Amino acid sequence: MNAIPRWSPSMSVGDPVLDAQHIELLELCRTVLELMQHDIYKGDLCIQRLEEISHVLREHDCLEASKLLARGEHLPDQLRLNRAMAQQQLEELALTVNMHDMPPAKFQMLLCNWIQYHLH
Repeated sequence: MNAIPRWSPSMSVGDPVLDAQHIELLELCRTVLELMQHDIYKGDLCIQRLEEISHVLREHDCLEASKLLARGEHLPDQLRLNRAMAQQQLEELALTVNMHDMPPAKFQMLLCNWIQYHLH
């Protein structure tokens, strides 16, 4: 995935709290992409937003896992691994965004990577 989708009711997972977190994450990603388009993506504000995305995503994954467990369900192992890898990439992106020039397309791809494992 290389674009941030707009939220629509068809994306709902049937849980208002999880849906609200999905909406927040999408909007945070959209904000970072706007910073990138204005060539601000190497600055502190962009790093703060990336860290915020990572924090919200980590909280979201924990809440979703606990809700699944409460229903006696589990995420498939591969999906869990893919989500962990996407989380790690976001955290690394926040750490390295100032350290080297990253092509905007790669930046956008890394930013969008988590979406494919959360929203279908």
